[in-house]
Amino acid sequence: MIYSALIKSFLTAKAIWIKIAIAVILAISILAYVYGAGKDSERAEWLSKEAKFISQQNAIKEAAEKRIEEQQAKYDQILMGVINEHNKSIEERDGRIADLNSRGMRISSKNCSGGNRLPAKAKDSGQPDSAVDRGEIRLSDETTRSLAEVAIDANEVVGKYNALVKICSPLVEVVE
Repeated sequence: MIYSALIKSFLTAKAIWIKIAIAVILAISILAYVYGAGKDSERAEWLSKEAKFISQQNAIKEAAEKRIEEQQAKYDQILMGVINEHNKSIEERDGRIADLNSRGMRISSKNCSGGNRLPAKAKDSGQPDSAVDRGEIRLSDETTRSLAEVAIDANEVVGKYNALVKICSPLVEVVE
């Protein structure tokens, strides 16, 4: 609309300087319109490229999060297995120790040597199969407790080692 008015004024103008001024205004108006349209077009192009890039990045992020969740589930499953196995081994160990404590630990009298040999206890009439008859000596309660503590510590070390191996073996596979 403004362009048609400028063109009409240019054609009807009598003075040359008016025609030049109108031509300059017309040229500037056309250049401003072309510049604005080009700027808007380029901005739209970059916005579409940015949207495409962001959607690709989101897809990559979602895939990575899914892989992380899968790995975490595997890790949790392995960890729960290790914890359950550890608890089971503790129960078994405690059961064996309780059994040994209730029966009393015994050693063969053949293993006793020198001046440290303990005299065999008299046969207990309440025990049908006395340890004395089998050549065994019952260890004192203090020695039994000390050996049980050593056994507990040794089993804990073995359990921790096995748990560490199970935890680290998937990590080694991932690194390889």
